[in-house]
Amino acid sequence: MASTVVIICPECDKRMNAPENILGKKVRCKSCQAAFVARASSGKPPSKKPANPAKTSPSKPAPAKPSLDDEDEDDQNPYGMIDISLSKRCPECANEMEEEAILCLTCGYNTQTRERVKTLKTYDNTVTEQVSWMVPGIVCVLVIIGTIVFDIWYLMNIDALLGDDDSWYKSMWAHMGIKLWVVIVSLFILFFTGRFAIKRLILNFARPEVEKIK
Repeated sequence: MASTVVIICPECDKRMNAPENILGKKVRCKSCQAAFVARASSGKPPSKKPANPAKTSPSKPAPAKPSLDDEDEDDQNPYGMIDISLSKRCPECANEMEEEAILCLTCGYNTQTRERVKTLKTYDNTVTEQVSWMVPGIVCVLVIIGTIVFDIWYLMNIDALLGDDDSWYKSMWAHMGIKLWVVIVSLFILFFTGRFAIKRLILNFARPEVEKIK
C-alpha cells in the first residue's frame, strides 16, 4: 500500500492527505479550487501569499491639514454675505436708484411706463438749415404787416380816391359792406399767419433734429 503525505493548499491553508506519488504534480484544492504543485508539508503552515496588488486599491494619502498661516491668509467663507443693501434697485439693470426716483440713470428704464427710454442719434443743424426753417415764419410776419398797412390805407383813402365818380363799379369799393368784408378777410389772414409765425419763430424756434439711420 502506497504511503500518504500531508499537503497544504497555499491559498486557503487546507490540509489534505494525498498519496506520495502525487508530489511534484499540479493539483486543485477541493475547498477553494486553487491550482498548485503538490509538495510535502514540513510541519509549519506555509505563509499566505500576498493579495493581488491589482485587486487591492491603493490607500489614499490622508489630506494635509492646513496650517495656521494658511487659515489666516485664506478666507474661510469666501461666498458668505458680507453686506446687506435694502435700497431701491432698477428692475432692468439691478443698479441702485433713489427711493423716489422713477427713471434709472444707468439704463434709462422708466419704472412707471415699464419701458426703457430710447436714445436717438441725430445730425447737427447747420446755419443754412436753421435759416431755411425760419424763412416761412418771417414771410408770415411780412404778410401780417402788409395786411395791416393795406387795411389802414384802404379804410382811410378809398373815399378820397373815388372822389365824385358815380360809376357803380368804383362806388362799390367805397360801400360799407365791402369795407366790412375786407376787414373780415384780413382778420382771417392775420389769425392763421400769426399763429404759424408764433409756432415757428417762438415756440419751435430751433429746427427739429434729423435722426441718423443705421
